[in-house]
Amino acid sequence: MKVREILNRYQTKWRIERKDSQWNHSDRKPEIEAECDLPPRPLTIDEEQLLRWMLKHGSEEARSFLPQLDGMRAVRSCTCGCPTIDLALSEGVPLGDVNAHSPLCDLMGRTAKGELVGVILFQNAGKLSGLEGYSLDGEIQGDSQEFSFPTIESLKEFGASEPPAPNVL
Repeated sequence: MKVREILNRYQTKWRIERKDSQWNHSDRKPEIEAECDLPPRPLTIDEEQLLRWMLKHGSEEARSFLPQLDGMRAVRSCTCGCPTIDLALSEGVPLGDVNAHSPLCDLMGRTAKGELVGVILFQNAGKLSGLEGYSLDGEIQGDSQEFSFPTIESLKEFGASEPPAPNVL
């Protein structure tokens, strides 16, 4: 199965199980929509660490993108409650070794709350372009429909055995 087919299958399940009508009427939804219109911001520590780990532990092609992390900025790119961000590079950073539009890394893991999520790092024409997070099991914890990227400790290649859930209180 292609990555996009798998992603679409899980996103459909995820949307159904997330009670979208509640999310659409929540106080947090308009805040997230407003975040999408803000100018790019510096990466959070967690975003920067996740990106660095993905690139360092990826292919040789992925490692060629490491210099792009310096001065990188991000903007929320989705209003569904996922952590997906678009990436903006500093001027003059070297291009990565891949010139097509393709994913660099496709991993899965668990959030600190134990939610099973996938994460894909995209590049376009040698420039990092986006970090997409999506639920794999539709089991978003708590009152909010938001979830985070997986913890670095839980990351596995997509299709590998499911990462164990952490001990969550």
